Amino acid sequence: MGISILRLVSVFAVLYVTAAATLSAQAQHQGDDKAPSWVQFSYEPYPFPYYVDDTDRYPAATPPNGAVNRHGELEYIGNGVFGAHWFANADDAVWHFVTAGNPSKDVILFVHGHPDTWYAYSKVMAELADDYYVIAVDTLGYGQSDKRAEIDVSYSAVAKSLIALLDRLGIDTFNLITHDRGSVISDHLIAADGVSDRVLALLRMQQSFDKPHGFPRPAHEQMADAEWQAGNVVRGIYDSNYVSVHVPENELARLEWEFQFPGTPEAAARTFQGTSFEKEREFRVTNTIPKMTMPVVSLQGIRDPGQHPEEYYGAPDLIPNGRVVLVDANHFIHTEDPTLVARVAHQLFRFKNEKRPNKISSEPVSFLYPEKK
Repeated sequence: MGISILRLVSVFAVLYVTAAATLSAQAQHQGDDKAPSWVQFSYEPYPFPYYVDDTDRYPAATPPNGAVNRHGELEYIGNGVFGAHWFANADDAVWHFVTAGNPSKDVILFVHGHPDTWYAYSKVMAELADDYYVIAVDTLGYGQSDKRAEIDVSYSAVAKSLIALLDRLGIDTFNLITHDRGSVISDHLIAADGVSDRVLALLRMQQSFDKPHGFPRPAHEQMADAEWQAGNVVRGIYDSNYVSVHVPENELARLEWEFQFPGTPEAAARTFQGTSFEKEREFRVTNTIPKMTMPVVSLQGIRDPGQHPEEYYGAPDLIPNGRVVLVDANHFIHTEDPTLVARVAHQLFRFKNEKRPNKISSEPVSFLYPEKK
């Protein structure tokens, strides 16, 4: 019996060493020399979860149907940084969100677009987590957040629920990074009573401002169809002319995996129902832009086939502290160049209280504020 146990221990030891070596090689292959050797680079949760020390940091909610992560579970997101998964109730809905960094530091809130989830920001989060407490949500209808048919997933309702979530988490003021449909949600967030004063600064990516959306336009009518959303949406978009760089297969698989949770196609389709580019523009011009008193940077990729630089030329003149930055990127800037997005965010949020002349620039970082020591 002792020999059998000894052999069993030996087998497990060999398997552990082999697995650790394999995972370490994967980390090197990913170009991340800060990754612990045991970290797996796949898109499934760790089979044996690791948790934060303070799992009671936020009151736990029962995860929505199909969710796979656990409240307080850790996931490696890069650059030596681990993110923590959480589930919280707010406004009769369950939100899934991921945090990283020190909760005592200034907050950066990330709001994603379509067809993304929190994960699309993970590399940007990893680069900012040393200096900020970063929070990326799965908006209602996406990822591991609530998708029940009775949940209102219109952009105004999602914004209202997101405010309730921030209040639930005890977050008063915050910096804000948005992209695509997440920028439309942020339009309603900023327009809500009392919220604009809570937004310290806004980095807004790939969404129209005061001018009509250019052509070609994404087909909202098609996107409002659940059957279409159930197709190969993520791979189709990331393989299209809305992306100018090669997205590695493991990254594409993770983005695709994030869109496969039960109820996602139906909920994602509902977010597009009852809206249009013109309705969104009218709301923004009437209700949001007048409340953009915080420093604002519109970061736009010049390769986006439907959003053209000239649509943003007048934007800085409409707000007290606004800038437009045009960079050599496409629609998914945060996927193509997360380091650039992190640097721009760091510059904006670090020097947000120092007024600079409003302008448009094609310089990726120095456009904003001079480097300071």
